[in-house]
Amino acid sequence: MYKSSSALSLDDNVPDAEAVPLQSLKRSSIDSLASSDLGQLLADDASDVTSLEKPIDGGRQAWIVFFGCWIIEFMIWSLPLSYGVFQEYYSSHELFKSSTAVPTVGTLTAGTSNLCMPFMSMVAARWPQYRRTQMIAGWVICVLALLGASFANDIETLLLFQGFLYGLGWVTDYTPVMFILNEWFDKQRGVVYGVLFSASGVAGLGQPAFLNWMLRTFDFKITFRVYALAIVCVSGPGLFLIRSRDVPRRPLIPTNALTSLRPVVKLLQFQLIAFAVFVQGLGFFIPRIYINSYSSDLGLSQNIGAGLLALISLSQVCGQIGQGWVSDRLDVRIPMSISTLSCGLAALLLWGPAKTVWPLVFLALIWGLLSASYSVLYSRMCTFLVGKRNVHGDRDPIVMLIYGIFSFERGVSGALAGPISSWLIGSSKRSIDLAANGLGKYAGIVWFTGICMLVAATMGIGRLLPLKSSNR
Repeated sequence: MYKSSSALSLDDNVPDAEAVPLQSLKRSSIDSLASSDLGQLLADDASDVTSLEKPIDGGRQAWIVFFGCWIIEFMIWSLPLSYGVFQEYYSSHELFKSSTAVPTVGTLTAGTSNLCMPFMSMVAARWPQYRRTQMIAGWVICVLALLGASFANDIETLLLFQGFLYGLGWVTDYTPVMFILNEWFDKQRGVVYGVLFSASGVAGLGQPAFLNWMLRTFDFKITFRVYALAIVCVSGPGLFLIRSRDVPRRPLIPTNALTSLRPVVKLLQFQLIAFAVFVQGLGFFIPRIYINSYSSDLGLSQNIGAGLLALISLSQVCGQIGQGWVSDRLDVRIPMSISTLSCGLAALLLWGPAKTVWPLVFLALIWGLLSASYSVLYSRMCTFLVGKRNVHGDRDPIVMLIYGIFSFERGVSGALAGPISSWLIGSSKRSIDLAANGLGKYAGIVWFTGICMLVAATMGIGRLLPLKSSNR
């Protein structure tokens, strides 16, 4: 990511280091430098020739790095998004069908990756010279997690390997990937993140059918081992494409991180955006969980329910790219408010009264375009909040730390959404009533989802407020 000379200057409290001639530096990645060489490199001015020879927001090397990141996303994160296939398989498998924890395996993967994001961001910020090492370690953990899951004979083993360990490996791998990608893209960061996040959606168009065929033809043991081999063969080469941009970077020590974060989190704008991210996360998961069973209770075929889920995935790909493109050109609070407002109205006006397939089709389209793509906006939320502030010269790491906070919020709200929706469904004593809103049974979650989205949309009032610290 581009940094101004002021952004790359060292803290005034740090003793001056002796400048090193550029000719004495190797053109290898900073990750390959010894610690003493790293200290000398950090003392260089940002306008050196090495940095300028590798421009941001374009150029062959930037797009090579992006392609490597896209392959990683395509192969690794798409698997948890297809967990519905595994859940259906486990529910009828002799080893797991008696367990009530089968749905927890999938939510544990996403929850672990989201909740651990702030901590992995701190690791990547504190030891920038080891980002590639961190990335490769996470990739290896993902492969080992699948191999471990292939030996499962009980649900506890699946929870450990496919659930927790795979999620931990993913966040360990992906956090430094985003740090490195931010070095290469600045003005186009929104659309780049949109295309990047769409990789798992693209994989989701065909991967569920492939996994279902593998599970039914062989078993989960063979499926996991084949997919682990596929990760090695397809995404392995991508690791060699992801290289840090040759710019000076310095470790972000915890005390400086707290000092840098404090003025940002005191901003009223931060508090509004953080609240919107949390509330949006509460409603985001519910339609994707229940739209299939809702269509079934309407008397529609299972193929239609599966088609609605596929439609969400397809429109999500378009939505992620579109949201990213818009966020590069408009105040990020505009797409935040429009997307949540539209989804809130869709839940109340389409899902609730739905008695045929067509309202559900439009709901799936809107949800994929505007709600499933909401997380693409996180990157621009962070750069908006940090702005040009440059405490200790740590702007980029602070952006990623705030990103980690938003991911943590998404993890918490996602963990809460499951029990809340289950309680709302369970608290309804009414049987299916085709004349009632939400078929009676689903009325509670329809209202909950719609209200959450509409409440999240109110953060748009932040555009009327000055960007200043809260008095609290």
